Amino acid sequence: MRSLSNKTYSFEGFILDLARGCLTRDGQEIRLRPKSFESLKYLIENRGRLITKDELVQAIWPDTFVTDDSLVQCVRDIRRALDDDSQHHIKTVPRRGYIFEAEVIENGSGTKGKLQTEHPMAVAQQAQPALESAEAPAHWLAVGRHLPVRTLWLSQIGKLWPWVAAAMVVAISGLVSWYFWPTSAPPVWRSVPLTSYPGFELNPALSPDGNQVAFSWNGARQDNFDIYLKLIGSNSHLQLTTNPAEDFSPAWSPDGRTIAFLRRLGGGRKELLLIPALGGPERKLTETLIADNDNSRKSALAWSPDGRWLAVSHREGEDPAEGLFLVSALTGEKQRLTRPPSFGGDSMPAFSPDGRTLAFTRLTGWSTREEVYLLSLSGDFKPAGEARQLKTDVRWAGRPVWTREGRHILYISWANPVLLEQRELRMTAVSGSGTSERITLPEGNISELSLSRHLVYTRRTHENDIWRAEIPPPGGRASQPQLLISSTRRDGMPRYSPDGKKIAFSSTRSGTQEIWVADADGSNPVQLTSFGGPLVGLSNWSPDGQRLVFHARPEGHSDLFTISAAGGAPKRLTMDPSDDSAPSYSHDGRWIYFASTRSGQSEVWKMPAEGGDATRMTSGGGGTPIESPDGQTLYYEHPVREKGIWKVPVQGGEALQVTGAYKNWFSYTVAADGIFYVPAADSRHQGLIQFLSFSTGQSRPVVVSDRPIGGPNISPDRRFLVFAQPAETGSDLMLIENFTVP
Repeated sequence: MRSLSNKTYSFEGFILDLARGCLTRDGQEIRLRPKSFESLKYLIENRGRLITKDELVQAIWPDTFVTDDSLVQCVRDIRRALDDDSQHHIKTVPRRGYIFEAEVIENGSGTKGKLQTEHPMAVAQQAQPALESAEAPAHWLAVGRHLPVRTLWLSQIGKLWPWVAAAMVVAISGLVSWYFWPTSAPPVWRSVPLTSYPGFELNPALSPDGNQVAFSWNGARQDNFDIYLKLIGSNSHLQLTTNPAEDFSPAWSPDGRTIAFLRRLGGGRKELLLIPALGGPERKLTETLIADNDNSRKSALAWSPDGRWLAVSHREGEDPAEGLFLVSALTGEKQRLTRPPSFGGDSMPAFSPDGRTLAFTRLTGWSTREEVYLLSLSGDFKPAGEARQLKTDVRWAGRPVWTREGRHILYISWANPVLLEQRELRMTAVSGSGTSERITLPEGNISELSLSRHLVYTRRTHENDIWRAEIPPPGGRASQPQLLISSTRRDGMPRYSPDGKKIAFSSTRSGTQEIWVADADGSNPVQLTSFGGPLVGLSNWSPDGQRLVFHARPEGHSDLFTISAAGGAPKRLTMDPSDDSAPSYSHDGRWIYFASTRSGQSEVWKMPAEGGDATRMTSGGGGTPIESPDGQTLYYEHPVREKGIWKVPVQGGEALQVTGAYKNWFSYTVAADGIFYVPAADSRHQGLIQFLSFSTGQSRPVVVSDRPIGGPNISPDRRFLVFAQPAETGSDLMLIENFTVP
């Protein structure tokens, strides 16, 4: 049992009561986790000096291995409790630690001064002096400590009953509350590397007995993804597939005899195949169609508990996004389960242990959050009603995994989709009762889960830098990129200013994704926005170079803003409940084009540059609009990437396809004589930029790289292309043995 202390610390309306282990403000209790309480106590006791992170970790977790993530979570809890976003109470010293700076009044434990509290234990302490007041008989005070309590009550009940009763009731209440207060934080699970191979190990899938894990790996030479098996506890692995096409997303059948997986065919087409877990001939079930991009390697298969069906993402015909389908494990027959609203898509299916509910991830539109949804199923696996959103939290949520008892779901939660280090593993009740709980892992950057007897997850490292490449002359060899802007965080989406002297770009170097501006050679970077959490997206310059327009999510959905290139407060342009994103100026600066879901799917719209009513420009879906330099044509990306980049006259008219499939959003830039764009994934090149000439209608490679390329932009003098490329990238599989949820 912990020892009681009568000490309290008072500061600016708050009281930290050590006896009860609680924090109050104006008499109202503010709950803190035990480790957060201890951290606040230590900071207050050492107020006025810098407490390094190492010192605080050693003080709060003296015999436990934890990472900075646990400490950051405690400080986040404390800031939330103290409403301290402005760091008025606790100052953060970047990369070093914290200083508690508020003025504190210390009471109790021999110190003088009136107790400024109304907590139960404090009230009991305040009541004690009253028993020693002039109203108490002298003989009671003399013998009180030796006589039975009942004798004292009987002799003095008339005068002392109110004081004694109040003191006893409040003291007992305080003691009970203190006794049952949790004495330790939730466990920090110890994880160990299951794989540590070069390149990417992805899509972990534990066997039903928990003894093996199947996964996808791009091999020792990082040249192709195949399916591998590894026995837990063994140092060796078995390569299960050897096809030159990419294999990914393995899933074990419930009896542990068969592994299903997907094989990339190109153009968004995937084969769904089965292979014996011990090795042997493959059997093709069917083909699926999924948007062909970097994320298409994410786990996307789930077996029904009876082994008869596989749930998979797929779209048919003119579907704007992937829904979930059941595929017969015997015949390959497909049955639709979900039809997501307009643009977005359903993925990451997971059957409940009894097979009556399917959990999955839904992206409801362009630039919106991912959420976990639940679909009730009948006994024959038909949808029983509409899918409902699972109660998680205010952050992004996805990659659901059922706990073995079927009453809870584990999922990955994140506030910013580009900050891997801010991802958390959380758990919530399927019933929707209560709140979600964080499960603390010693390793961050979590991106995928598999749960059986053990827990296996993917730990990824992925940072972006900004690179520059010269544009070769016609007939010249494709250029190799050179590093331009680099940090230990993610830098991307570079955009030249109209005079070519500056580059605006997004960066997480401040801890959250914001817009920065640097000189054209990458020097003198300056932070422009300070949203401090909501994702800040693509920015573009006004033609006069005085402002930038961008999208951000201060309320969850995406809206448009402008900001002076010299800095200052951003101006909000839209407040529509839909998602408005990817804005750019017209060549004359009078209009802003943008993508919006306000019509029910992502389309291109335009509005006056200072804000106002918007007009829809497309009708078949579209995003990332860019006006041609002559102001006559509007280019945009089709929501279905296989359909490429399109154009439509600014004054209205027929929309026409311009290029073949592109790789990902923000994949092109327009010049006077043609389009530079990043084509769909090519097995010959990790990174490629092609130039489509308006005069010849032919495409040629202009930049070739050994790394993926994203978000190109052309310099005003047409000498350079700037774009983002990943720095050191890779992923390992991490193992937590005998994992049980709290």
